[in-house]
Amino acid sequence: MDSLSRSLCIALAWFLVLTPTVPAQQPTAPAQQPAAQAQQSPPAPAAPLPPQILSAHTVFVSNGGGSNYFNIFTGGPDRAYNTFYSDIEKANRYQLVNLPAQADVIFEIRAIAPAVGDAGNVAFNPQLILSILDPQTKIVLWTTSANVLAAGTQRRRDRGFDQSVGVLVDKLGQLTGQLLTTEQAKAVYNNSNPRMPTGAKVFLFAGLAAVAGLAAYGAYRVSHPPAPPTLQQPTLPTLP
Repeated sequence: MDSLSRSLCIALAWFLVLTPTVPAQQPTAPAQQPAAQAQQSPPAPAAPLPPQILSAHTVFVSNGGGSNYFNIFTGGPDRAYNTFYSDIEKANRYQLVNLPAQADVIFEIRAIAPAVGDAGNVAFNPQLILSILDPQTKIVLWTTSANVLAAGTQRRRDRGFDQSVGVLVDKLGQLTGQLLTTEQAKAVYNNSNPRMPTGAKVFLFAGLAAVAGLAAYGAYRVSHPPAPPTLQQPTLPTLP
């Protein structure tokens, strides 16, 4: 392998390593069913929401912890607890108490980042998990979640993280009958249906353009090899 081919291979390998992994959701083709089963049954009616959630006034916020993945954010894994606690306090919908025994319900916030993909293409799926528990029995009454859509600089990551916490608070309000604004509803929808970030698109297209340029240059060099250097004959000294 000559130096040009080796350079092209190295450039392509670095591009594949550095390109952000975006899990693509491909539609699943429906399995063929007999004619008798082709017609889908109507969805089941919504199950009742535990009344304890709807009638709750006092709340204890519990820190369920977080993985080391969240060290990329300012405040580390505890940022989820601190931000969620602050947002619940600002919402002024619940009275925050210091002891679980004083609360009608417990809000447990956790930050997880499970690995997805195979051994050759591993990515992380950071999420915030909110569980609502009964203080006496510790039974989970309800669970909801929000994706952490954050990338780029430290400042952009922190801002994206805080927006994800805001989505989690909006989902909680929606659960208890609160009407969301158009902006809040849009944020909840976009969080549940994430798309490739604009910065990642730019990086991807720039990388593809760079690889295409290198490939075109390599093809040109193959079809137009450089002319061999002209050897100059040494000049012999003139004899007297």
